[in-house]
Amino acid sequence: MKVVLAIFKLEKQGGKERDCVAVARRLAARGHDVTLLTTSPDVGTHDLRIETLRVSGLANHVLLRDFARAVIAYKQRTEPDALLAFERIPGSDYHYVADGAAILRDWRLLAWPPRRRTKLALERAVFASPAATKLFFLTERQRDEYCIAYDFEPSRANVLPMVLHDDRYAAARRLGAARWRADLRIPDDALLAVSVAVDPKLKGVDRSLAALKLYPKLYLVVAGSDAAWLHRRVVRLDLEARVRIVPYVSEVMDLIAAADFMLHPARSEAAGQVIGEALLAGVPVLASAACGYAGEIERSGAGLVLPEPFQQDALVNGLATMIDTLPALRTAAAVRATSLQQQRGAWLSAIADTLERGAAR
Repeated sequence: MKVVLAIFKLEKQGGKERDCVAVARRLAARGHDVTLLTTSPDVGTHDLRIETLRVSGLANHVLLRDFARAVIAYKQRTEPDALLAFERIPGSDYHYVADGAAILRDWRLLAWPPRRRTKLALERAVFASPAATKLFFLTERQRDEYCIAYDFEPSRANVLPMVLHDDRYAAARRLGAARWRADLRIPDDALLAVSVAVDPKLKGVDRSLAALKLYPKLYLVVAGSDAAWLHRRVVRLDLEARVRIVPYVSEVMDLIAAADFMLHPARSEAAGQVIGEALLAGVPVLASAACGYAGEIERSGAGLVLPEPFQQDALVNGLATMIDTLPALRTAAAVRATSLQQQRGAWLSAIADTLERGAAR
């Protein structure tokens, strides 16, 4: 089977980009001819065939539109058995839905009309009838939100098992959490929460810091961002002694495992792979209901979910409950970690199986 995957900027190496590379590698491992289309000149992914498409334009939305056109032109020239797009590309055979619906977004801060029109037009052309693109959703809630917005045929939708990468499973089998507390100068008897957030404002780290002020025995490690405002906020709240800000680290599973629980009161999160990573490490999670994987916390009993709309008092009270019931929550998280080990690679197999069935028809 000849498969083409398309993603705009592979070098970003965010969640969507990592997912794209993992899918490409799984398809190649199953013997398929895989080509990855992107605008990135060289991303060092030498085990994959990568072709760079040239796009033009000054604004990001114009570049995305030009990329979509270039990908479809490539499809028409090469006639692959399947085109799986990780961006909104009208005419693609499959679309990996990594984000929430743009039509449901609050556009007050990003309401520049050309940008909004272009994004919505691309989204509508992928989801709304008469489009026939098959859709991979991260969660049932995400699928339902898009279905309400665009009323597409339900048979087009596939909801994937929890997305967790193989390196996370490997790390979970050899957790070396002990050194992190020593390296970060966290007292052995201190309670420690962890937040993994490349975009700390979107992931609600400011909310966590405000709540931390009321719990003088709780420490917090924030991994993934070195934003200047984050340091200023810590100083303003007089939390320098109890907050550690570190870059995103390759041993992130060890860092998560070193914590007593994860704190993730995000403002928006289509899924929230960090929630799955925490559960895989046997660490309970306190998250907002805005997270797509919040249901995983509720079903497993391995943490607490804050209702939407978010209220700071609910976070403060939720922290008290987490601390009071921590032994039971950690037991539930350990049980969920064991069950997640049985699901290794299930999301990748689901995508590969669907593409193979489609090509066989």
